[in-house]
Amino acid sequence: MHSLNLNYLRGLYEFLLGKSDEWLESFDINSATNQADLIEKMKIGFSKFGPTSKANVVRGLHFMLINYSDDCLWRKAIPHDLPLDRVVDRKAYLEKIILGLTGSLSCLEDLGNFLLIDEVGVNGLNYSE
Repeated sequence: MHSLNLNYLRGLYEFLLGKSDEWLESFDINSATNQADLIEKMKIGFSKFGPTSKANVVRGLHFMLINYSDDCLWRKAIPHDLPLDRVVDRKAYLEKIILGLTGSLSCLEDLGNFLLIDEVGVNGLNYSE
């Protein structure tokens, strides 16, 4: 059994963490244009991740896609201070992210063979690995 840490998904939203509360409140996550812009910025950050982190993020996104209606998992996978709980069509949103980052919706792994862990560590997450 492999481990899966959904905390790595938060790294996709790193650039949003510097935005003001007012900006975040006014950001319409359901706008196709805003989602496209968001995914483009995610791609930039994702390109800097190391291979282990990239694999964990892709596995995490596929796991979330299978479980998109689970509110508890949804909140674990995104930063709490972002209004992403307003996503109307979570499935389509996740599919767009996966396609944007990998170019395919195919998952080569059995995601039932993963143990979810919720560790961050004393030094945080290392995306360079």
